[in-house]
Amino acid sequence: MKNDLTCGVVRDLLPSYVENLLGEDSREAVERHLAICPACTAQKNAMAARAAGAPEPEETAKEVDFLKRVKKGTFKKIMLAVVCTILALLTVLGLKVFVIGTPLQPQDVAVIVNEVQDEGNTLFLSLTAVGSGDAFYGWKQETVDGVTSIYARRVTVSPFCRTGNAQMYVLLDGVREIWLGGTSGRLLWAGGLAITQQTLDLVEAKTPYCGDAPALGNIAELLKVFQTLGPYTTSLQTSSKPYTWNLEFQRAWGAKDQPAFRVCAYQMLALVENLDQITYTYEPENGSGRTREERLLDGSINARRASQTLARLTEKYNEEHHTDWPVHESIKEYAESPLEYQRMVTLLTKRFIYEY
Repeated sequence: MKNDLTCGVVRDLLPSYVENLLGEDSREAVERHLAICPACTAQKNAMAARAAGAPEPEETAKEVDFLKRVKKGTFKKIMLAVVCTILALLTVLGLKVFVIGTPLQPQDVAVIVNEVQDEGNTLFLSLTAVGSGDAFYGWKQETVDGVTSIYARRVTVSPFCRTGNAQMYVLLDGVREIWLGGTSGRLLWAGGLAITQQTLDLVEAKTPYCGDAPALGNIAELLKVFQTLGPYTTSLQTSSKPYTWNLEFQRAWGAKDQPAFRVCAYQMLALVENLDQITYTYEPENGSGRTREERLLDGSINARRASQTLARLTEKYNEEHHTDWPVHESIKEYAESPLEYQRMVTLLTKRFIYEY
């Protein structure tokens, strides 16, 4: 069929063509014209795009530019929010670490309990941070029903708080015990005696059975037997009574070694509930001229005699110092509390070390 439609006619028909309203002959005539006329084809495509809801190229460009600006602004807001959040978290962390801190824990502080001042009315405490970067502030004392608790807060050293040391006086009028960090913390003083960390560790380490070799090794380590008396070998007799812990020392002992061992041995007997006796072998320093086997001396300390000795020492101490320490029938009773254990150590040290 002859293509007799002009561009003007086709463009008038394009709206109906796009909406599919033309008859078959007219539609075919328009399509023949579009096949050879790029301009009318472009017009048709634009009309079809508008009919489908697509924006004009210019409008599309404007929308894209607007979306880019929105996206860029949103990204800036998000980054600003992230930075502000990080700064807020760092500020909170800094306040927590350097200003607010955490409640003092007993293991954070090394404590020296000095002699009672002013005729027994005041106790002087020297406290030092264990960690080199730790500092303390807000020291306070609270006394309830004869129990004084010492509190503080631990922070990291900073210009806000520079020192990890403190000195404190505690009035003892009506005070039975002094604790660091409350009664769930560390006992520092009770019944007129400073309670050492070693005493607390040893009471915690006591064992019911002398056949528990690791537990006995832990007790010996806490008592510093090796450091004080030299290398030794150990053996246990647990098949029948008397249950025995035997130690054989490898180096020669001087004049002060046997008294030092007796202090350790009494504590061993107290800390092992079913231990009946300690036996030991050592070489005296003045045993030259004979073989080591000939020079070796044996000794033993049993729980019954040790209990009797401690009872006598307690009575004598009470008489001399006008105290009323309980006289225990068994050495095992001294391991029932840190105070009783510290009393035993005081009696043993006075008897075997200072009076030797």
